[in-house]
Amino acid sequence: PFPRPWAPPPVPREPPGSEAAAGAARKAARGSRLWAQASRSVAFGRWSRAAAGRPSAGRKAVTEDISKRPIRKERAKRPVARRNMSKPGAPRPPGSTYFEKKGEVHELRQLLRGAAADRDQQKKRDAIKKVIAYMTLGIDVSPLFSEMVMASATTDLVQKKMVYLYLVNYAESNSELAILAVNTLQKDCRDDDPMIRGLALRSLCSLSLLNMVEYLQPAVQRALEDVNGYVRKTAVIGVVKVFHISPSAVLDSDLLTTLKRLIHDSDAHVVANAIASLEEVLVDEGGFMPTKEIITNMLNRLHQFSEWGQCAVLRMLAKYRVENEGEMFDVMNILDGLLKQSSSAVVLSVTKVFIDLTSNRISLQVEVLRRLKGPLLTLIASPTPELAYTVLVHVHALIARGPMHVEVFVADFKQFFCRYNDPSYIKSVKIDILTLLGDYNTAEAIVGELSEYVTDVDAEISRRAIRAIGKIAVRVPSTAELIVSSLTSLLELDIDYVSTEAAICMKDLVRKYPDQFQRASGAVERCMRIVSEPEGKCAILWILGEYGLLIEDAPYLLEPMIEGFLEEQSGAVRLEMLTATVKLFFCRPPEMQGMLGRALEKAIEGTTHPDVRDRALLYYRLLEHSPEEARRIICAPKEVVEEFQEEMDQEQKDRIFDEFNTLSIVHKQPASKFVVSKAATFIMTKMQPPPLPEGEQEDYGDGGGGSGLNLGMSNGLALSAGNPEPAPLLDEVAAPYAPVSSSDLLGGDDLLGEGFGSAPAAPVAAAPAVQQSSAGDLLGMDDLLGEAPVAPSAPVVTGQPFALAFGASMDGGSFEARWSQLPAQPQQQRQARQAAATTAVVEEACRQKGIYVIASGAIPPGQALKFFFYARQGSGPPPPMPGETWFLVELVLAPGSYATATVKAENAQLEAVERFQATLWEALWQYVC
Repeated sequence: PFPRPWAPPPVPREPPGSEAAAGAARKAARGSRLWAQASRSVAFGRWSRAAAGRPSAGRKAVTEDISKRPIRKERAKRPVARRNMSKPGAPRPPGSTYFEKKGEVHELRQLLRGAAADRDQQKKRDAIKKVIAYMTLGIDVSPLFSEMVMASATTDLVQKKMVYLYLVNYAESNSELAILAVNTLQKDCRDDDPMIRGLALRSLCSLSLLNMVEYLQPAVQRALEDVNGYVRKTAVIGVVKVFHISPSAVLDSDLLTTLKRLIHDSDAHVVANAIASLEEVLVDEGGFMPTKEIITNMLNRLHQFSEWGQCAVLRMLAKYRVENEGEMFDVMNILDGLLKQSSSAVVLSVTKVFIDLTSNRISLQVEVLRRLKGPLLTLIASPTPELAYTVLVHVHALIARGPMHVEVFVADFKQFFCRYNDPSYIKSVKIDILTLLGDYNTAEAIVGELSEYVTDVDAEISRRAIRAIGKIAVRVPSTAELIVSSLTSLLELDIDYVSTEAAICMKDLVRKYPDQFQRASGAVERCMRIVSEPEGKCAILWILGEYGLLIEDAPYLLEPMIEGFLEEQSGAVRLEMLTATVKLFFCRPPEMQGMLGRALEKAIEGTTHPDVRDRALLYYRLLEHSPEEARRIICAPKEVVEEFQEEMDQEQKDRIFDEFNTLSIVHKQPASKFVVSKAATFIMTKMQPPPLPEGEQEDYGDGGGGSGLNLGMSNGLALSAGNPEPAPLLDEVAAPYAPVSSSDLLGGDDLLGEGFGSAPAAPVAAAPAVQQSSAGDLLGMDDLLGEAPVAPSAPVVTGQPFALAFGASMDGGSFEARWSQLPAQPQQQRQARQAAATTAVVEEACRQKGIYVIASGAIPPGQALKFFFYARQGSGPPPPMPGETWFLVELVLAPGSYATATVKAENAQLEAVERFQATLWEALWQYVC
């Protein structure tokens, strides 16, 4: 297939030895060499003009003759030339790839070399751009490191940027070759163009190689003193990069001193970078600690900084402690102008400073929140959902601080209504905020809005909306009737998750408002057929067990579940099913006797779940021992729930709020849970408020963990503070439980909560004392048996007798300060006797025991009484610390209904608190059972 190799024409012979013969011989030799070179070119499939040397006139003619020869015809005569080519699909001979190099890297190398040889800057730029594009796509172009280092020797700024980007990316994997770029980078660090100087310094510091420190340190030191602000700004960040490579190279040199001096630089960008760099370099020392001179300088130049620079200055400001109230107001007046910015970072930073400065002046903090409300609500309407979400979670943290903070935003509750195009994460936060803003004025509108979210396409939003409706009902008693009716309608929907959440909320509501169950009893049967989730089943079973007498078909609703007891997968549902079956048996024994037997048999013999089997054995042995005792234990009266346990305790909430304007607010966790600090311990900076003027007490108000009392006068009582609505009427307070008579096995009337005024029946003959003790230890429910004596007596004294000091005195301000700071003991509740009681007689009864009143009054319309008492320990268990032991009490007494006491103790042991509580109930024995 190839043309026959060209042969030189015959040379006429000359007489040997003549000059003509010698010239002919030289010409023939030259022709032979040309023929051999041409033959090789043809054999390898290409013509090379360079192989034949500079063409002459004769050679040109020969070449033209070759081109005129018939190629296809001659190819058939030389099949032997096929040994140098490979058929399609046939394996290539070894070494053939040497002549045919293919691939992206080879093409890029040829482009770079060709552009360098041609000195075409546009072509070179395109070649480098293609290298960067391949690097961005993840193709390994590190073999081109040498060519890219050579390409860095250019005056084109665009080419330098791309080449330096390549060098920084591959310097770590080619640490030995990276040394080749140092000379070029150092040379560019001295360039006349400040852009090139800054670019070269940034690239040099980004190489991140330990053997580069000796080159980096002098370059950075020289750049820190550069006349151009851009170069100095870059050098400041370069100090941090050098610090990460070798901390001693910064801490033990002049770099740190020069960096601190740049805090006073004339360029605001340099100052902002210097603040951030010092915070990172001095992290082991707690960061950079500013002086009053520095803070004054920064605040006066605040308008010169960019928004990120302003955030850096505000973070540094958190480490400064203002000296007095005047300086605090000066700082706040300067920062007030920043609230007009559209940057959420700046507004939230200013908010944190304001909140920290007024942390011990809650009344002033509320006024500050009124000033902050406008900018925060503006940022919530941001078209960027991520920014809106960040601001919303911070607003939620502010509102959750206390009732006074709620009052700031409650008038604008409609601003937190969900839009149709809001993302689900924004809807979730808005629903949580609406839950906190619900009070007796806004609850109806908020519940109506939340009811619309129940049919949302997102199931999680629907669940959250139903839970929010239930929380509003628990917090605002006046909305209980409205919300129970709303939940009842939701129970009738044929949506599984909606009915499940509605059933759970209904269970919680009837625990707080038992009288509202009649409104929801009709929907239980329909709900039983729809609910399939374990939590919903447990809620329905609890309702069946507690209110079986009010549900006509309760046994027949429970029977299918008992028949499928072994098929139920959830252990929690099985446990609740056993408890509901036993409770319903005591209410309706003829219908439930057979079902109870089958349920116990399946639970004991047919299940392997240890908790279910143990519960069934417990019930079986109790019934076998004494049905009356089993009824008294299992159907013990339940205390009315005042409030449910929060997901997060107050201490953790305070820790998170102290880290305001950080990710802790977004994650709802302290930073120590998700941040690995480089320092030995993680320290979150909180700006300290100025000290209060002499003689003025700290104002905790309703936030910060206090109860929000206002006891300025000893003869008056403010009952509205700390409540989301005015104090409830007596008929709105949940009815307490009644003692259960053990003489009636059915006990229907007692379980319905009737007959409060009747005297409790005589108890059943008790077993021996040892058996009673063992039964109580086994159940761990001694406090739920409802066997409180008529006149409680003090516990058995094992040490020094406990007594209160008579004649103790305390003013209203001291009481309020102590009450807001001290932790509360578990609330105690007793049934109140149907006896006439006035504030005067109750105060006198307590005064005889050494318990004195600080304030008292009647809850409208005058049927319930509220008292605040104090007492000082005279003798008894010694205090844990030197000083006196004080007891503070909040007592609510509703004759014929209930009596609750909340006790707080200062410098008291737990034993002393228990003895004081016993003394209090002993003083009130005429009014409580």
